[in-house]
Amino acid sequence: MRYLEQHAIITGGSSGIGRAVARLFVAEGAHVSILARRQGPLDETLAELEGLRCDPAQRLLSRSVDLSSWEQTDRTISELTDDGYVPRFLINAAGYCHPGYFEELPLEAFRSMMDVDYFGTVHPIKAVVPAMMAQGSGHIVNFSSVAGFLAVFGFTAYSASKYAIVGFSEALRQEMRPHGIHVSVVYPPTTRTPGLETENRLKPIESWRIEGQVTARSADYVARSVMRGIDRKRRHILPGFDTKLAFLIARLPPFLASVVHWFLFDRVVAQARKSRGL
Repeated sequence: MRYLEQHAIITGGSSGIGRAVARLFVAEGAHVSILARRQGPLDETLAELEGLRCDPAQRLLSRSVDLSSWEQTDRTISELTDDGYVPRFLINAAGYCHPGYFEELPLEAFRSMMDVDYFGTVHPIKAVVPAMMAQGSGHIVNFSSVAGFLAVFGFTAYSASKYAIVGFSEALRQEMRPHGIHVSVVYPPTTRTPGLETENRLKPIESWRIEGQVTARSADYVARSVMRGIDRKRRHILPGFDTKLAFLIARLPPFLASVVHWFLFDRVVAQARKSRGL
């Protein structure tokens, strides 16, 4: 049991990838605290985790919290850590996506995704870092997205929040390294989660055409990649070959990148607009 007696706090732990990661930590003997907004899914997930515990001494807790609120986040994490359970791991898996045409997306969608996806990542880190620095160790795992390094039609609001997480994490890594704290960024591909069902109902046809025949990964698949990345202290965690290839494409020299973007994106968008009669 690799993580026996180590504490992992997992935001977005009541569903999707966060829930899958929580299961793996419990199976490795860790104390696990899951945070999310809705109490119902938290209760269901906690019951599942109780059935997976491998040591009666494991502490498994759930807390309902609005991570976009600094006051709520700080108070909740203080409750989880004040009794000596300093987190060894913080997994920031909370977030959501609201795609759509830029001119039709309400400004509130842009603000909300920055509040939930970006500040919902910053707030838990701000709350746990003092304790991690005091103990001289820790591992922070932030969730971006393929859309956090390769922007796609229909994801103006979402990509902005996920790009922000990457820039924040790069700077944070430099500050935390002298304190023995590792920072990793996960770039999940399209993943079968409850949030994907909502996202799919909102995607423009151009977004669908760009995605083409991309096969959605399971949350368990991505979670296993996350755990391997943690074990190896990866700076970038890229689940699947397609994600790794997209990551390389995003780093092509400007001329080649322009050609690839035209072939993969602009040409497809033009065809989709033509099919809409535009």
